[in-house]
This record gives sequence, C-alpha cells and structure tokens, in this order.
Amino acid sequence: MLRVRFLGTGPAGGRPGRGHSGRMESSLVVTSPSTTILVDVTRDFAAQVRGIDRLDLVLVTHAHRDASGGVVALDRWLRAPVPLFASRHTIRTLRARHHALSHVTLRAVPSGATIAERQLRVTPLLVPHAPDCSTFAWRIEHGGVALVYASDIARLTAHFAEFCAGCDLLVLDGAMWGRSLYTHLELHATAPIVAGWPVRRILFTQLGRSTPPHAVLDRYLRAIDSRIGAAYDGLELAISPTRAPRCTARSGARAAPMGRRMHGGPP
Repeated sequence: MLRVRFLGTGPAGGRPGRGHSGRMESSLVVTSPSTTILVDVTRDFAAQVRGIDRLDLVLVTHAHRDASGGVVALDRWLRAPVPLFASRHTIRTLRARHHALSHVTLRAVPSGATIAERQLRVTPLLVPHAPDCSTFAWRIEHGGVALVYASDIARLTAHFAEFCAGCDLLVLDGAMWGRSLYTHLELHATAPIVAGWPVRRILFTQLGRSTPPHAVLDRYLRAIDSRIGAAYDGLELAISPTRAPRCTARSGARAAPMGRRMHGGPP
C-alpha cells in the first residue's frame, strides 16, 4: 500500500485568495511501510514539511524554483544524508546554485532508468515542459501499486501514455483553464483524453490562476469521468492493490475505491 499526501497543488508562487483555496506550490509526499518520499522541494517547504517526521528519498521534476527552490531549507531540516534524484540538467543546475549542501546528496539519473530503493521501484521519464530545463515525470511502484506524478508537462505524448498505463493514481498538470500556454496542459482539452487511458484514478495538480474555485472545477472533471478530480492541499489517500479491472471511459465501468480522505476537506 502507498499513502499519498498533497503538500501543495498550486502554480509557481502559489495561489492565495478567497475561493481559490490558498494553494501552495505543488509537491507530494508518498509513504510506503518502509519509506517516505518527497516529490519536489518547493519554496513553501518550511510550511509543507509540518507533520512530516522523516524523509528517505527526494525526487525533483525539474530545476524551476517552484519545484526545487526549497533545497536549502530541506538541507537545514534534514539530520542525516538523503539522496535527491533528478535529471542530469537539474542536478547540474542545483550544484551551480548550492555549493555547500550538508545532507542533501545530489544524484543524476537518466530517463527510463529504474531506481530500486527499500522495496520500491522508482522510474523517471523525460517529458516536454519548458525549453530552459529537462523535466521528469516520476513513476513510483510498491507492492502492486503504481503512482505517476507529472505536475509539469506541456503536451501528452504516446510515450507518456505508455508510461502511465496501468497505474493506480495519475497526478497530472492542470495549470491552464480556457487558455493555452506552451509549457502546461489545458484542462478542457486534457481531461477527455486521459479519461480514455487505462488508469485507476486521475487527480489534477499545479492548478493555476485561471482555474475556477475548487468545487466548480472538481464537479466539471467528475462529470467527464468519475475517476477524475482536482487535488487540493492536505488531501490524503491510501492506495491499495485491487483486482478490479482498471476501467476506461469507453467501458462505462467504475473503478474500485482507492481509499479515503484522511483529514480536512476541499476548500
């Protein structure tokens, strides 16, 4: 089983404001029985780390500061060395920014290479995002459960669809609503496409300033497919293996329940 907590679900700089959820920059913590993984180290790390008592592994999607701007704060928070995995370009950028990290151990990994850590399998995939950086989606597998995290992606590709196939939870870039941007996905165009993918559940993150209030957005997405929704800061899920078929929008089937919200509620 994997447990997932959304530490932030907003764009660069967050998204404060009444009705707009006060989302912090997008980040996720994933916990297995033996390992706690942080995905992206944002500039909101000091607030996001509250309630976390250990980290064993850090994954970074790309070098933009909304995904990696909290590395120094993370280094100060840690009490023992912890590996941080990212693309070669991201590691090179972090080394240029930070010359004296005490506890964060920077490790480059190529796209497609699988990292085996504490009964976990972690695999990155290079995805299109911005021309000034190389960006990874991450697939985390443990005990028959698979999660894909792709918070920053410019377009859906066949290779990425294959990478996501069969996963229990796909966390996907939902930055744009009703307008396009060359570095991010637009929700109206994206949701109907991924509704046809063989995944168990889809939650959008990186929710930008153009998206409507959470309740409106979540209703819109669930009307397309009951497996699709909007994540929010503080959302927790327990993901267990299932023998139920992973449905597609065309089949009309319903996915097996993944778990429950552990605390809090949508804004």
